[in-house]
Amino acid sequence: MREIHEGICGSHSGGRTLAARVLRAGYYWPTLKIDCAEYVKKCKSCQQHGNLIHASAEQLHAVSAPWPFALCVIDILSPFPLAKSQCKFLVVAVDYFTKWIEAEPFATIMVANVQKFVWKNIITRFVIPYAIIFDNGLQFTDKKFNSFLENLGIRHRFTCVEHP
Repeated sequence: MREIHEGICGSHSGGRTLAARVLRAGYYWPTLKIDCAEYVKKCKSCQQHGNLIHASAEQLHAVSAPWPFALCVIDILSPFPLAKSQCKFLVVAVDYFTKWIEAEPFATIMVANVQKFVWKNIITRFVIPYAIIFDNGLQFTDKKFNSFLENLGIRHRFTCVEHP
């Protein structure tokens, strides 16, 4: 097994391939596949230079909005150099239909500031959106903020952090 895996013609292949090559070389024992997988897991070269295990790829699907401000995405950008009134955070909202951007700087990122931003810059200026997409930041998962959205009939969707 070692000669097939590491030898002069060895290619440090994975467990299944190693088992197939051992079979092709004319060897067999009942625990062949398990032994080959374990051998590859313990091979120092394979662990140092092998591929990282990633989540399986998924098909991308487009997110579309049927009318302006039906679907918005909101995120918090930080940190910025201190500006007037000690502002170093930026709350940004983007409409999926028109790509219109609303942004406002804040000194602190608190749930009340984000709620005020949604009320002042989206709801009172345009319309109550059908849904808003957030990342899983603490400001967006707060019970008070979620009840604010539910009272207005806004559905909230979540996406992975840093990629809304």
